[in-house]
Amino acid sequence: MRKTTLWSISLGILAVLMAVGFAVYKAVSSVHIAAANPNSVSTPPSQPASVDPGAPIKDIPAPNFLLTNQFGQPFSMQSFRGKVVVMGFVNSAGNTVSPLMAVIMRNVQYDLGSHKNQVAFVAINANPVTTSTQDVYQFSKANHMLHNWQFLTGTPSELTSVWHHYFMQTQIIHGSLISHTPGVFVIGPHGHEHWVYLNSPSTSTKAIGAQVHNILEHVVPLLPGHPALTIPPARELAYYPTTIGPSESVNRSFTLPAIMPGGKSGSVSVGSGSPIRLLDFFATWCPDCQEEMPTLAHLERWDKSHPQYPQVVAIDLRLSESSTAHVVAYANRLHLPFPVALDNHGKISDLYGVSGIPTQVLVSSSGRILWYHEGLISWNALIQDIRAHLPATKSAS
Repeated sequence: MRKTTLWSISLGILAVLMAVGFAVYKAVSSVHIAAANPNSVSTPPSQPASVDPGAPIKDIPAPNFLLTNQFGQPFSMQSFRGKVVVMGFVNSAGNTVSPLMAVIMRNVQYDLGSHKNQVAFVAINANPVTTSTQDVYQFSKANHMLHNWQFLTGTPSELTSVWHHYFMQTQIIHGSLISHTPGVFVIGPHGHEHWVYLNSPSTSTKAIGAQVHNILEHVVPLLPGHPALTIPPARELAYYPTTIGPSESVNRSFTLPAIMPGGKSGSVSVGSGSPIRLLDFFATWCPDCQEEMPTLAHLERWDKSHPQYPQVVAIDLRLSESSTAHVVAYANRLHLPFPVALDNHGKISDLYGVSGIPTQVLVSSSGRILWYHEGLISWNALIQDIRAHLPATKSAS
């Protein structure tokens, strides 16, 4: 059982985590990694200072191991031979840096498109206390990675051996609360290490985007067949792929807690007799989502003089965020004039079959989908599509 009260000391632990991590990283660099060539790693020019650019590793075999995944199946490093491996050390009871690692891996998978099947995404349990299969299963499920990675665990002694061979460290702070080296490795299809970096604790869109970019920069050249894959500048998050269209007749009414304009707490209802709503599923770290916010704010203000148009409700994918306070700060910083509902358990994004963000959904007063769009959308396209699907104006030009 995860203790929510651990959040009260998470910031202090985070400082310890990064201090331990960077100290170990220096040791790893001197023993395990070749000196970095400034021209060997291409990173975005706007890369935040909080993001570690990483370092290349001498082309040596990745140490083998035998651990168990979230479904109780045995896996070794040799199990992934023939695929590029992105492997991160993840705290199975973590609620700060470790969930961000899941977010970054989901982004990398999305950007790889059909090539993601040529990459194995692996998490190694970094927590010596919460080591059961159920622990890594629950973490994977809560972070939308249950079927998208292999979260490997074992006995404390088995895990300690793996940490030792990959120069990672873990320190128990209290109970199941730990600090650990948040190392992430890129390993080639022949099982040789190529690159390592430390996962950033920053939840900013720039930090997440930069880390995704950096991983892709080192994964793409290693893909079998060396495909010409363009690394996209923007990121979207792939959740469970589901087919949903405007013809669906299912009632998707709901009520969620919400951050109201100005930062006050409240709630918002969709369907069940409420006005027609335009839902926008988003996360604070998603660059496309942030780019779209002025368009949504414009609509919310514009429809004051066009009452036939829907009110906006943003739906934050709270499971991918570091805290509710972070979402509140985001809404206040952007001066959002509409409520931000908190999908705390992912049930509403599942209810609407959200498979990427941003996603816009026009919902009737009875909770039925009138229109559905995935991805960034312009002002003109948004207005045209809304106008075409409003019940009162659908037959009008």
